[in-house]
Amino acid sequence: AAVPGTVVAILQFNPPHRRAFGVVAGALLLASAGHCTGAMASVSSDEVLAELHTLLSALGAAFTGAEQTSATNREKGATDACVAVIFALALFAFNWGTRKGLLEPLGRTCLPSSHTAAQVDKFGQSASEALFYGCSFVIGCIVVPRQPWIWPSELWWKGKTVPPSVDGEHALLCDDLKCYILLYFGRYLQGVVSCCLEHKRKDFVEMQVHHCTTLALIFLSYTHQYNRIGVVVMILLDPADVPLHLAKLCKYSLAHGTADLFFYAFGFSFFVTRLVLYPYVVWSAHFEAAQHFDYGVPEWTCVGLLYVLLVLQMYWFALILKVAIKLVLHGEDVADVRSDSEDDEPVESKKAN
Repeated sequence: AAVPGTVVAILQFNPPHRRAFGVVAGALLLASAGHCTGAMASVSSDEVLAELHTLLSALGAAFTGAEQTSATNREKGATDACVAVIFALALFAFNWGTRKGLLEPLGRTCLPSSHTAAQVDKFGQSASEALFYGCSFVIGCIVVPRQPWIWPSELWWKGKTVPPSVDGEHALLCDDLKCYILLYFGRYLQGVVSCCLEHKRKDFVEMQVHHCTTLALIFLSYTHQYNRIGVVVMILLDPADVPLHLAKLCKYSLAHGTADLFFYAFGFSFFVTRLVLYPYVVWSAHFEAAQHFDYGVPEWTCVGLLYVLLVLQMYWFALILKVAIKLVLHGEDVADVRSDSEDDEPVESKKAN
């Protein structure tokens, strides 16, 4: 009987097993970095460092408003994989370094004197998430609208060939856009590990499905020259999470009125970006793209993954509506039923379970 009980506990992602899984995932991330180094012996460290410098310089130039460099075929396979892993490791270190060294100490100052260690942990997590999503959205707003094919949506597919051609216009990438894509991939790669190390979430499985689906979409879009729709999806998925985590920070600090305002902003931005604009992107990938080329396995895989993300957005919006109804009709304090810790449940409720 002990073995089935252990299996059930693992499937339910109870804290000890979830954190152990996070340690294993982190070890796999480090192992992947070592594997990249060993298996990609043809890529010298000088090449990787030169590529890093080129990409980050282009991103910095975009922030200053400098003229965009001409798009070239910038896919470098092994070098790109090494850069993505370096970004993931750097972002993981930055995430937990700022969380433990800056944000959690700030939380001890901002939270009520009766705060618990779990509340400090959640304050640090929400502050870190707001910072990550906010910075990613700002980078996307600076880089993506500069692209000549951003609108109308027909340009996302016009000139696309199946199978992808190394000489086609969809093989061309500007350095700032390439940097944004690899940074985004690195952020979600470290997010898979970080999610396992954080406090228990009600939607842990859904969040990991979301992260892994996003990683798969980025990988497929990059390797099969769907970068145009890929970056559009990226920029749409970021903005709503900023007011969400700001609302949670206000809630933890007992600034309930401000938390409610941020929650309204979150609900509005979530509805517009993820249930109005994002479904249009899914429609374009499913139907508009079919006017320009025939679908193969990679194309149908991308479409399927886009629908997986859409189902998740609909599920989360249903939870948001539950909170909104409680807030408007019953005057209850805002609570994030989408991802708050299960440790937040009242003691009586836990006993009943």
